[in-house]
Amino acid sequence: MKRTSGRRWASLALGASIGATLLAGGTAAAAESTEAAVAGRANACGLYRDENAAQYKNCSNQNERIFVTYIWTSNQYYCVAPGQVKHLGSWNNVFRVYNRGTC
Repeated sequence: MKRTSGRRWASLALGASIGATLLAGGTAAAAESTEAAVAGRANACGLYRDENAAQYKNCSNQNERIFVTYIWTSNQYYCVAPGQVKHLGSWNNVFRVYNRGTC
């Protein structure tokens, strides 16, 4: 069996240490970004994703008329009251949302 020099052994140990730190940091960063996304949902305006649902929140002070284009179903117009959230269906089915003025 070949013997590893002290210098090479130190490099391998350092690499393993950095790898473990990155993995631990990546997990923490992923948890933080998930928490930020959950916290951001309550403040989101316009189209946003909530789990597998597409939602639209009206943050203006008047009714908004929105036009939703869907991938698999017919396109629809909706009227969303100020401060209200409208469930638009499955996130995978919603293509785009356009604001078409007031209603």
